[in-house]
Amino acid sequence: MAVFPPPMPARKRREAPIEDGRERLQARIAELEQRLQLLEARVRRVAVTSEEKGDKSDGRTPRPRPRCPGCRLELPKGRRGECCVWCGFYFEAAPRRAMKG
Repeated sequence: MAVFPPPMPARKRREAPIEDGRERLQARIAELEQRLQLLEARVRRVAVTSEEKGDKSDGRTPRPRPRCPGCRLELPKGRRGECCVWCGFYFEAAPRRAMKG
């Protein structure tokens, strides 16, 4: 006959950590809502100023940035190294025309 240990007594729930966690979550949500409102206001301000300036371009569109043939992300401005800063693709592995568009 197998002998089993006596059953463990039921654990009491801890109310304090749950309430503390809720308070922290509510504070984070309030902070995120405030940040969202600030970002929305900034976007509205930029939209208004761009409309006020009007389209001052003389019909030219900027040349598209070269893209990595490996990950297809735009390469940052400046001198290009021997590999992609995003994915590590070595540019010498692809023909020169693969870098365009």
